[in-house]
Amino acid sequence: MIKNLWVTGYRSYELGIFKDNDPKAKVIQDFFTQSITNYAEDGTEWIITGAQMGTEQIIGKAIQEVQKKDYNIKHAVMLPFAEFGNKWNENNQALLNVFLRNADYVNKISNLSYHSPRQLRVWQDFMLAHTDGALVFYDPESGGKPKYDYEAIKKYQDSGNDYQLELIDFDSMQDFANMLYDS
Repeated sequence: MIKNLWVTGYRSYELGIFKDNDPKAKVIQDFFTQSITNYAEDGTEWIITGAQMGTEQIIGKAIQEVQKKDYNIKHAVMLPFAEFGNKWNENNQALLNVFLRNADYVNKISNLSYHSPRQLRVWQDFMLAHTDGALVFYDPESGGKPKYDYEAIKKYQDSGNDYQLELIDFDSMQDFANMLYDS
């Protein structure tokens, strides 16, 4: 059973999502609402994410939908470093603030602001050590930023750790959209 689930995936620019109300974001949110509901029914208690624009912030909305259905699921946001998002534009900072306010728990791995890629590896190590599995919106055929988390998870699994990984690729997301909106 997965008690704590790390959920991550593509950034908004990788998905071609540049507005908060983009229809693609709604499909992704609906997908993760269904998926997180299934995890909650199987006993998952915490969804743990970062706070990147794109999949991670969309997941925050999906978790809220699942919580409205009276599932006892909580959302923790772990930031890799202090002052995360402070270089984003005003609109994205506002979206980040709403996202963080809606989470059940927010903390940061480092009290220092960003200064080294090592902080991101320490963050990945933390996520792996504090979760039992991961749900990742990533297509190895397409590349992108989730590649780094995917590779960290595979390396962790290859080191003999019992860690579950569920990958969601673009075809799966498209099949979901077709099923949802063509019926």
